[in-house]
Amino acid sequence: MAPIRISAALFVGVVICGQPIGASSANNILMIIVDNLRPALGAFGVTEVVTPHIDRLAASPGSIVLSRAFCQVAWCSPSRTSFLTGRRPQTTQVYNFLDSFRVTASGDPAVGKDWVTCPGYFNRSGFYSTASGKVFHPKLPANADYPASWSDQPAFQQKFDCALLGPPPVTPPDGADAVNMSCEYTPNVTGKRTSSLPSFANADAQCADVVIDRLVAWKRQFASKRPPFFVAAGLQGPRLPWSFPSEAGSVYPDPRSLHLPKHKQSPQSPSENVEWFRPTEIAWYVDVIASGGISHAKALPDQFQRQVRHAYYAAITNVDTQVGRLLSEVVSLGVDQDTAIVFTADHAQNLGESNMWSMMNLLETSLRVPMIIRPAPSDKRFLINGQPPESTVYEHVVELVDLFPTMVSLANLPPPPEAYGLEGDNLVPGLISGRVAKRVDAAFSQITRCKDCKEAYAVVADERAGCDADAADMPNFYVPCSQTNRSKFDLMGVSIRTINWRYSMFCEWDGEALVPNLTACGWHELYDHRNDTTLYNVDDNGEYRNDINVSAYSATRRRLDALLRDQFSSVH
Repeated sequence: MAPIRISAALFVGVVICGQPIGASSANNILMIIVDNLRPALGAFGVTEVVTPHIDRLAASPGSIVLSRAFCQVAWCSPSRTSFLTGRRPQTTQVYNFLDSFRVTASGDPAVGKDWVTCPGYFNRSGFYSTASGKVFHPKLPANADYPASWSDQPAFQQKFDCALLGPPPVTPPDGADAVNMSCEYTPNVTGKRTSSLPSFANADAQCADVVIDRLVAWKRQFASKRPPFFVAAGLQGPRLPWSFPSEAGSVYPDPRSLHLPKHKQSPQSPSENVEWFRPTEIAWYVDVIASGGISHAKALPDQFQRQVRHAYYAAITNVDTQVGRLLSEVVSLGVDQDTAIVFTADHAQNLGESNMWSMMNLLETSLRVPMIIRPAPSDKRFLINGQPPESTVYEHVVELVDLFPTMVSLANLPPPPEAYGLEGDNLVPGLISGRVAKRVDAAFSQITRCKDCKEAYAVVADERAGCDADAADMPNFYVPCSQTNRSKFDLMGVSIRTINWRYSMFCEWDGEALVPNLTACGWHELYDHRNDTTLYNVDDNGEYRNDINVSAYSATRRRLDALLRDQFSSVH
């Protein structure tokens, strides 16, 4: 393969609002985004998951573990759109998998047609801005927003599914492929069978390969006056279906010993009938059907839950291996001292808690994400007596939408112009002082709900088949609006999370104004997080008892309701 070449013409400083944005004294940024990763990491106290490289990053001098980080919407494209543009979903108007912030589903220019994205800001600032893996959601925006956001064409590696090798043990629903929810494979670039296991390429290893190749090319071509880089690596392993390489699975010798949720049954309170969503996205898998299926009244069997949890954990361990390779390469290239590292996820993942899988709700299991920030060790702002301090835990609430201005500050660049209208906060002053950094000390999130399952999954045949697989739940429960036109949503759920409380409600959707109707809200939830003091604990985090009718908390409810309504009544 010919060596990668990077055009020097790409790295020219530009002027924004009359202020030169030079990159000569800037720090590099390595951003690692993992698909569907809850904070199931040793660094967050979940010791049964094997993640030595991520744990080492979290424990390294100067690193900061942000233990209360939350996404704005627990779904891939809407979440990535939000934090990569620095704007909340009600501003991007991206809630489904039809619209992008550049172009609407109908092909019209969208609200963000002229926006400068986070990688685009670095690109304009004279950085080498490049990406590998899943950074923006595929095709949303088109062509991964190249060239607006990137110096060269982002690389994307297809994550293989768990298609069965032989005849399925049960017949898949009409229209669905014969695919399992989880599978082990032997890594093999050619795709040729080498054992009884399926054999195909490790997409996350390929993602890391591209990042390493591009960084090596970057250093080789710019021996002097080297432009700083903004490199984004998007690792996909924990996204369904959970395929994992054999070597990652083997570090878990006895999957039967893995922890299962303490609360496995569906919520029974009528106020939570909209929070719980139909298991359409997993109900069509062959192994799910063979296990006995899933519905609101019926959780998956314990043995099967352990099997798929093992697969999820093994996928995380494979991600950890690639993170280790990336961190080692930064050191090998001699740029570690001038590189800030940001590790996070687009959203989290339900693993059977309250009988929910996938994500797409307003609970910790979907919204709480890992976030680790390791500032550049040479960055004097973070040093104490000339040295990086010991790693710390930052316990204040932060949001993914804060990443754009925060990474700009970590790079030592001027802040983006106010005209950009960014809605997140620069966390750097708070990370240095340990104090609250946000203008409003809370995180806000939202999620859609639709009744018509076939319309919500009109584009993806497998998931549309899942509508039939759990048809028993159709009369009483909703699905997220995956491919529903945004004018036809039924409900929008909105939520506020402070350090001590979560308050949520679901409101009727105004399909003309494309906003929730805050005069028509119901299904209220109030959860007490005052005793949730661990880094990550989904069993005893306060979200299994809805305190909405506890009179002693009425003042708290009113305060949170006012903050929530103020956030979602604003037109940004």
